Amino acid sequence: MEESYYYGQGEFELAEIAADGSLGPWVWAGDVSELTGTLSQTAIAHRESYSGKKAKVREFFTELGIDWSATLHQLDVNNIAKFTLGKVSATTAGTVTGEAFPTVVNGDVVQLDQLNVSDLVLTDSLTPTPATLVRGTHYDYDIYGDVKIIALPTSPAPTQPLLAAYSHGATQQAAFLAGERKNYALRYKGINLAENGQRCLVEMYKVSAGLIQTLAMITSGNQLASAPVTFSSLLDSSKSADGPLGQYGRYVVLG
Repeated sequence: MEESYYYGQGEFELAEIAADGSLGPWVWAGDVSELTGTLSQTAIAHRESYSGKKAKVREFFTELGIDWSATLHQLDVNNIAKFTLGKVSATTAGTVTGEAFPTVVNGDVVQLDQLNVSDLVLTDSLTPTPATLVRGTHYDYDIYGDVKIIALPTSPAPTQPLLAAYSHGATQQAAFLAGERKNYALRYKGINLAENGQRCLVEMYKVSAGLIQTLAMITSGNQLASAPVTFSSLLDSSKSADGPLGQYGRYVVLG
């Protein structure tokens, strides 16, 4: 028998399965440093009662399955949404004028309605000629839309409410646990470095994606952040039970 070994790298992809069973486009999940499949089965055994030895005379198996675990390193909005039951939305860049603050005093922090903020100008509500406050003297702000009141003018005091005018850049977001659970097809396009880059394919026809096990947002040391996720393989009844593809998935070596 010819020796063969495996040392794998490759691309991990997912495709959403629509309600009608159709398959959406394959989407690369980015750098995945681990992909491991664990097969499972439930044994049912019977031991005889006539010999005094209680010997096992029958054993068969049910509840066959394959569970997968993967470690993601691309923590973008789409990956976060897939594995937190997230609901994706986006805002386009724009400008805001006349956003009113609540009544404020020195030391207060007010959050603007938008994020990715720039070019913020604060004025008071005096009409017809509102007074303009000075950044660094009267207030300061950051890109997250937090505005800190440093020291309000005293002579004269500003007419409240203060009014904000600013620009904001585009944003994307995934609202945690706000979306619907989805099923996916899973595909791994492998490169076997132990056999001169021989190509292989692992394809699972239908999987249920679990939630991210750990979402590490503060990192230290010399390791990049990672997110472990799991998948449970489901029976794909649209495929023939006796066909060459099976009803769960397949492992293919490209000759």
